Amino acid sequence: MSRTWAFALGGALLLAPVRVGAQAQIPRAHVVQAVLVDGKAVASAPVRLTRGAIVERSVQRGETIADGTRVDVPAHVVLVVISTGGKSKTTLQPGSSVTFVRTGAGELVASNGGSSIFSVVPKTLDFFRVQSSEVLTASVHGTEFSVDSAAGNVTFNCTNGEVSITKTGYLLIGERRLKASLIDVISATSRPEATYRPSMTWSLAKFANFAQAESYYQQQLSDAQRSADANAINAARLNLGNVQRLQGRYDDALKTYSQALEFYQQEADRDRQAGALEGIGLTEFDRSRYAAAMESYDRALTFFRAVGDTRGEAETLKNIGNIQMNHGQYAAALSSHRQALTLYRSMGDTDGEARALFDIGFVLGRQGLYDDELAYLRQSLALFRQSADRDGEASALANIGNVADDRHRYAEALPPLRQALTLLEQLGDREGVAYTLMDIGSVQRHQGHYADALRSLEQAQQNFHDLGDRVGWASALSEIGATEAKQGGYAAGLQSLQRARKVFKEVGDPDDEADALRNIGLVQMDQRRYAEALGSLQEALVIFRRLGDRDNTVSTMRSIEQIKSLMKTGTPPP
Repeated sequence: MSRTWAFALGGALLLAPVRVGAQAQIPRAHVVQAVLVDGKAVASAPVRLTRGAIVERSVQRGETIADGTRVDVPAHVVLVVISTGGKSKTTLQPGSSVTFVRTGAGELVASNGGSSIFSVVPKTLDFFRVQSSEVLTASVHGTEFSVDSAAGNVTFNCTNGEVSITKTGYLLIGERRLKASLIDVISATSRPEATYRPSMTWSLAKFANFAQAESYYQQQLSDAQRSADANAINAARLNLGNVQRLQGRYDDALKTYSQALEFYQQEADRDRQAGALEGIGLTEFDRSRYAAAMESYDRALTFFRAVGDTRGEAETLKNIGNIQMNHGQYAAALSSHRQALTLYRSMGDTDGEARALFDIGFVLGRQGLYDDELAYLRQSLALFRQSADRDGEASALANIGNVADDRHRYAEALPPLRQALTLLEQLGDREGVAYTLMDIGSVQRHQGHYADALRSLEQAQQNFHDLGDRVGWASALSEIGATEAKQGGYAAGLQSLQRARKVFKEVGDPDDEADALRNIGLVQMDQRRYAEALGSLQEALVIFRRLGDRDNTVSTMRSIEQIKSLMKTGTPPP
């Protein structure tokens, strides 16, 4: 019942305005329209162009810049780059750096530093997006805006139209730390400028509780509705949907996302439809409705690919991969995660690459390929550290510890788990602390250190209680029950497991309910109460089959066959 340290749902809900009319099949490119040195037009200048291992140290007027090329402009030089048909123009100021990531029906540019100005002709592109660091993305209809990065700050300034800025970080709600993506809207007529100091672990907002958080985003929606700004209204809906989903108010979240989806359908806005569908899919996944989640993800993936939204495609492939893994479709899951990995690498997204490597390792571990899993986890750990993603680092360390636990190398398991615990305590992530304490308690139980295990598990349970997390509290109680049973306290263990099962059923958590039922059956089997054990395991089997969880279906069927054999022979359990 330990925490599943995976990035199935941690990805950003990145949304960009979209228009159906752009012709994705027509090849498009970026061309240098003008080169200026100290304000005077010249034919060429010493500008550094980097694409993979190929480096050029000058640029010519009229030169085509291939996708994936990083452009670093020195002092005194201004570079004006225009896309096919004049649909977008990028003006690189002295000292600036951008990467032209993708040019097609939509365009993706990464701002690496300095100051650049972007101008987009209205209703000519499916999307235009500028990524600044791996946690800020500006998306526009037709507009003119600038991005200026200096001394760790990123400033967006809109001089015409509107810009939607998606920021990915953490919401602090009470004592919980929750990863989220939220949208700010700036415009030339109201709030023209916004400055951020982003990091991989930054806090987007802090609220005393979920009620306060929801009230804030409900007010944001009301303010947007009074302005009659459709872009702001639906950005606010998506923000509210994210908060409702994190709170576990799934019906409300689905309603909010669906309202945004309906608007984007009326606008024939494919990329934003895909983003709203992704939110719906995340919600369905959280409530264990995997078939509905997959349907939403499939629709989102079709839209993302149609408009050439690389980031949306990568995030959706990751989410699809995790459903496939839960269904035991390992080859398909690996294919999905590896496609996502390729896309993240094409965008130069180090943190996305780390998460994809992590997920690949997780799938390999489910197949029992622990050496391969460790190799991928260690690669992801190095990248998380490189990008200063301390949350990701803690997740990788915890999974490295869990792999050692799975291999019965208990002494090796505890050091990375304790490192993860220290990081999470420093981050103030009490939920992460609680789950890691459960992992540590599991290792201690496997070592036979039952008193230590119970102390760790009781600390975890107290954290969950303080957080108001009933599912986490019940998960810790289930682990406590398993530990009590291992000590020979079958009656106490069963009581704990049955209480945990009751909570899982009440909150509508079928995965954990089935796990609890299976553990109840195994304890009953140890007591030679075979008929009761058979009933508990058969109940668990029904749920695992309904969820499409192949691994747990197979293992539960084996336990059922074992009990049936014991019932025939009367042989005591091994």
